[in-house]
Amino acid sequence: MKQQYLQSLTNEWNLNKESPMNKAPLYHQLYSILKSSILDGTMGYETQMPTEQELESTFNVSRITAKRAMDELASDNLIKRQRGKGSHVKYKFKPKPVAAPLVEMLENLVEMGIHSLVNVISVAEVIPPARIGKLLGINDSQTVMKVVRVRSNEQGNAFAHYVSWTVGINNGFTKEKLETTPRLQIIKDNNINLTKIKQTLGANNASFDIAQQLNMKEGDALLSITRHSLNENNEIVDVIDCLYNPELFNYSMVLSLD
Repeated sequence: MKQQYLQSLTNEWNLNKESPMNKAPLYHQLYSILKSSILDGTMGYETQMPTEQELESTFNVSRITAKRAMDELASDNLIKRQRGKGSHVKYKFKPKPVAAPLVEMLENLVEMGIHSLVNVISVAEVIPPARIGKLLGINDSQTVMKVVRVRSNEQGNAFAHYVSWTVGINNGFTKEKLETTPRLQIIKDNNINLTKIKQTLGANNASFDIAQQLNMKEGDALLSITRHSLNENNEIVDVIDCLYNPELFNYSMVLSLD
């Protein structure tokens, strides 16, 4: 399990490190990846964390970098470090209740994809966070395709950040393909028939990384939309978390009274 976990993180590490948008120090990049895996439940309560030596060899960083990343996690009270026993997760992941969807409809998302520009930040086969794995109905060792993208309008202004997790993808999820073909079309080409999309709308504040990618300030307000796409068997096969700059993106809907 630890080896799969490290491999999953390595894929994200390599892709994120190549992104020109990530200018944070190496220890902070490593700390951020490890922290996310704890907060989203990928590394569960009391699970043993990789050692500094394992982090050093896996991510090709110095022992000082690995130690500082682990020290940051300990200072956040996310892990407990014991001499001779290693480091273990202290954080207890509790899945947030999923709100009943306000809207159940199919939008013309492909049309928006055609008339805007997309930059694929990363594509990787990963073990998803606990929340996502539960939604997709997979066990804790199964992998999914994770895609991180930034969408811009035709003037080149970035307005949306997407993180998606999809099961059943056999081909087509490459950076080149995803930047030229709508993602939903590629899903369809993999014989996945989406019949319904459930949406939950909310608000969020821009983290440092998101703010960089959307040319905003850290803490700025964002519109958030979470979409669960279901197949003909009423199974969730795709989950996407969307964050939008409200100054560049408006969301409207028409509801009819039955």
